[in-house]
Amino acid sequence: MVLVQILACLFACTGAVIRGNTAMKDFTRTELISLIEEKIGNSPPNFNDDFATTVECQLAIDSFDSVNEVDMDFTVSIMLHLNWNDTRFITWTSGYDDTFVLEFDSKRLDNIWTPDLFFPNEKSAFIHKVFMPNKMLRVYTNGKITYTVRLSLTLSCPMDLRNYPFDKQVCRIEMESFSYNEDNIILEWVGTDRPDLANMTQMPEGAVPVEISDNIEMNQFRVVEKRTLKTLNERRGAGNHSLLQAEFHLVRDIGYYLVQMYIPSMLIVMLSWISFWLNVNAVPGRISLGVLTVLTMTQQSSTVNATLPRVSYTKAIDIWMSMCLVFVFAALIEFAVANVLARKDTNKGFGFKKLFLLPTLSEQRKKRKGSGVLVDDRGLMRLDPEMDPTLVQKHRELSGLLHAMYLDVACRFLFPICFGVFNLVYWTIYTADNFHNHG
Repeated sequence: MVLVQILACLFACTGAVIRGNTAMKDFTRTELISLIEEKIGNSPPNFNDDFATTVECQLAIDSFDSVNEVDMDFTVSIMLHLNWNDTRFITWTSGYDDTFVLEFDSKRLDNIWTPDLFFPNEKSAFIHKVFMPNKMLRVYTNGKITYTVRLSLTLSCPMDLRNYPFDKQVCRIEMESFSYNEDNIILEWVGTDRPDLANMTQMPEGAVPVEISDNIEMNQFRVVEKRTLKTLNERRGAGNHSLLQAEFHLVRDIGYYLVQMYIPSMLIVMLSWISFWLNVNAVPGRISLGVLTVLTMTQQSSTVNATLPRVSYTKAIDIWMSMCLVFVFAALIEFAVANVLARKDTNKGFGFKKLFLLPTLSEQRKKRKGSGVLVDDRGLMRLDPEMDPTLVQKHRELSGLLHAMYLDVACRFLFPICFGVFNLVYWTIYTADNFHNHG
């Protein structure tokens, strides 16, 4: 008798469930959505239970709009996909077949719970709203939920510009639950190898945590590596909050800087060397050329730094511009020295030891009467102080002019050699470091 009563109760319960599921099918989608909004509302799943809700995240990068060195930030457009499991929906969807999907548009999402994510390193963000707010939620019959939203974000990206423009930067997108700590919400990347996440997502197999569109073209950078990290952010008095990070390793292309900075500055330095080939007495031409190259290099250096933040350390481009300025300034100083040497008779306060000594092949001391020249035992020729003053003046002018010419000839080879050595050292150091960053 007792067995009969038990069987009768089981039959009655089963019939009630079947009738309930059949009744659910009688609702239209609109009526079913309204009923879910009323019964479930904005309360998070498993909030009153002893376990947390796991939310899987996936980022689809549509574009890198800009990387700004001055403000140290970058702007991206993304599609954010979130997936989680909410068994409360099974009550309303279990009567349907597996192909049934219940969709909530942006207008109804305010009445349904969605993860309260925020971006800790965000400067500004907005949801695209053409023609409607670009966000959508889907409910499947097994209680799986997918939520998609399209965002544009401007995020902070601290940069180290010591190797600029041969630098490599690491920019991050960080996501964290704002209200709920890890006891309520756990964030995971899509594709995490965890048994408890098996079959949770509606994503296709092989889905990766971060996808970058093949159509992305950045002006100065290229993405050479991407990484995903998971950590905890401890807040004072609020516990540990689950935090996800997506890292993008960016390497700068130097093609623009070669054309706009390095080659022009290199040509300016070479232009300053023309001064060594002009006559020592061509004062207007040589001084105009020297001043012009110095001012041009100063202006170019200011233009470069105007597009960069005011950092306290020296950048690679600063070393290049400073050395180029040193070379053109040294060329101008060389002309001043050559001019003084050529006119040393009128500069009584300026002199060097043995300034009037000229080399000769003679090794014996002899005196040439009437010529005003003495040759000592060292084979050096000097002026005879007893000669005619007019002749002494001419010998002094000739001596100074020869020294100035010797200086010009020496600088014709010395300056290019020094500049070549500087280029060899500079490009070896920074391009080798850049190749290391590529590896």
